[in-house]
Amino acid sequence: MFPWIVEWLLIALAVGIGWFIGHRQSRGGPREPGSSSKKLPRAFEVVFDAYDSPTLDSFIQTLPINAETVKLHLSLAGYFRRRGEIEKSTAIHQKLLSHPESGEAFTCRITFELGQDYMAGGLYDRAEDLFQKLIQSGEWRDASIERLLEIYEHEKDWDIARDRALSLDLKRNRRVQIRVAHYCCEMAERSLRRKAHEEARALLKEALGYDKRCVRASLLLGRIHLLQGQHAEALTELKRIEQQDPAFLVEALEMIEEACTPDEDDGKYARILQRIWQLRPSSRVMTALALAKSKPEDNRASIEFLLAQLDEHPTLGGVKTLLSLLLPFADTEPKRWIQIVRGVLDSLLEKNESYCCKNCGFSGKHLHWQCPSCKSWSTVEPVPWL
Repeated sequence: MFPWIVEWLLIALAVGIGWFIGHRQSRGGPREPGSSSKKLPRAFEVVFDAYDSPTLDSFIQTLPINAETVKLHLSLAGYFRRRGEIEKSTAIHQKLLSHPESGEAFTCRITFELGQDYMAGGLYDRAEDLFQKLIQSGEWRDASIERLLEIYEHEKDWDIARDRALSLDLKRNRRVQIRVAHYCCEMAERSLRRKAHEEARALLKEALGYDKRCVRASLLLGRIHLLQGQHAEALTELKRIEQQDPAFLVEALEMIEEACTPDEDDGKYARILQRIWQLRPSSRVMTALALAKSKPEDNRASIEFLLAQLDEHPTLGGVKTLLSLLLPFADTEPKRWIQIVRGVLDSLLEKNESYCCKNCGFSGKHLHWQCPSCKSWSTVEPVPWL
């Protein structure tokens, strides 16, 4: 019996520590709605990890529900949700919501937490219903709209997401400005697939109205102008990226080349690349500029440029391009080795992840406007030197 008593004493001590920290935090000022008291369980989380599930379940069943213990129940539920035990977290919140001793002061918070349980469990319809009700609550309004936006993003209901986001304070919330702009871009891409170019153009202009630094909108506007044969207008839109975020100029290289192709000025594309190189040097720009300098009868300018730049910025893509330019000058045996090395470089380049999220560190081979890992918008950027 003695070890059993020790276990209960340890758990009770942990809960007491958790209550004390929560009490001190509440005296230090109000927390932002939706914060879920993430720091509160840390005091007894380690202790709880030391005991098996039946012991913890039995303790929770015997813990009374009243105005003094509601915060402890909420913290325990949050602990389970972070561990991925969504059913237990949901059960605690549902029990609190139906218990008369929980108190009206906690009703909105419990409802909000239950909505997050439903989201974590993939029950988006139920979560949406709860957050819709909470919108009427002034304190929990913005936090509930934020969760609704996450639901609409998951379901790709971009028009609904845009309308909901517009009810927030865009002028003071840079993050919401970015989100709304991307919602417009998503709808514009949907219009482009239907070849509704004017509709897409209007949506992209709207996106730039919400976020003038939206690179995605400029890239899409450049594509629309090219589809309509408006090359000068395409270059004007793509040039806007210099002020928005020069790191994304590499994403416009192919469109810039296409826009320059009908022009009688053969050196226009090379001059634009040179400007980009000076503004934001990267492996892809270096390779494109070297190829732009290349001529069928003489590749020496390209080779000399790459040799000079590779000394300072050694990259796999640059070396591969250099080998391709040297290949016509090689004899039979060296040519064979160059081809082998180039094949190895191709294999290595295929494994490289060319994009990285500056928010969470996610990396991948393709550009995602919304990070697949942390779900942030406009945080994935091209890696300059690969």
